[in-house]
Amino acid sequence: MAVTGYIIEKYNNMASSYTCHRLVDEGHSAGMQMRIVGVQDCYLVGDQVYNHGEALPPVDFVINRYKWGHVKDVLNALAGRSYNGKEAFNLYVNKYEQITRLNSDVFFKPKYVLGFSDTPFNELKNELGLPFVAKGLESSMGREIFLIEDEKDWHQLEGNPAKEWLFEEFITSSFGRDLRLFSVRGQAVACMMRQSQNDFRANVALGSKVVPVAIDPNLRQIADDIWQQTHLDFVGIDLLFGKERYCFCEINVMPGLEGIETASGKNIAGMIVETISNDLS
Repeated sequence: MAVTGYIIEKYNNMASSYTCHRLVDEGHSAGMQMRIVGVQDCYLVGDQVYNHGEALPPVDFVINRYKWGHVKDVLNALAGRSYNGKEAFNLYVNKYEQITRLNSDVFFKPKYVLGFSDTPFNELKNELGLPFVAKGLESSMGREIFLIEDEKDWHQLEGNPAKEWLFEEFITSSFGRDLRLFSVRGQAVACMMRQSQNDFRANVALGSKVVPVAIDPNLRQIADDIWQQTHLDFVGIDLLFGKERYCFCEINVMPGLEGIETASGKNIAGMIVETISNDLS
């Protein structure tokens, strides 16, 4: 009997998602029956998940690619295995949890403050210097990432006074560029540099160019250190260029594949499917 799995996403129809369709294609090539299940196309009756009126049956595994809500967690309960595991996924989707918990002798961490949009600007300036960076705790693809250069920029954050923000010192030596290291169970399998021409952020979703980067011993150590601390099966590790060594930026528990496969020429989707297949064989 074929191995079955769900890719948990926002919608069933993720026509523009390179990552989802690469995983489905590689799964089919490996004899798996995989489908994309959109959380916002589902509803719960008791513990039963319905997707457009269809009661979803149990499967062998799920791949978590959606961050929020109870429906996502109940979908996980339908599966024998989750990638990444639900508990680690739910914890490390949060940038504050990442920066407080993750350490390596190979990178340093920027100074940081957890606060709110009404935290006094001058206190943050005194703690972090100018400019500093404001990050939404569960943002992705460069959204809710702001460079605060003065009090005028600070007012961009006004809106929800209860919303927590992670404020970090700005690493000027890494303006517009960073590294994305892709790890499969602690093995550094691919790395790229992302570089923007006109933005302090280097996200591929914002149009940054990507080039392959050779994996050095320090990057291998970082991948292993993150694995030992998180046990995340598949993770994107973002690093900034400090003046003397790498600086931790964040990890991505639902990393996209288009940029890293394009830059490295490696079949990362195939590596993910092979890992799952080996687990379930």
